[in-house]
Amino acid sequence: MSQASRVSSYRAYWTAWLVLLLVTLAMVFTGARPVLVGGMLAKAGIITLLYMHLVHERPRLVWTVLLGIFLTSAVLVGLLIPDGRAM
Repeated sequence: MSQASRVSSYRAYWTAWLVLLLVTLAMVFTGARPVLVGGMLAKAGIITLLYMHLVHERPRLVWTVLLGIFLTSAVLVGLLIPDGRAM
């Protein structure tokens, strides 16, 4: 790996970390439900694309993985909401 590509990949990771931090701070300080849901989806997408290296894959594979992650998240949230309301 050349020095130029190593620097650019570190820059991408630091940029992703900064975006994740800003989204997390927005979620903490606003506390509004749409911001929380949007923030969770945005963070899951960023982490999936960058840290699972899906940015460099074919678009069809990326959409398949993202769809699976978001559908699994929706099912988990759908199963947890009734339990939270019962408490």
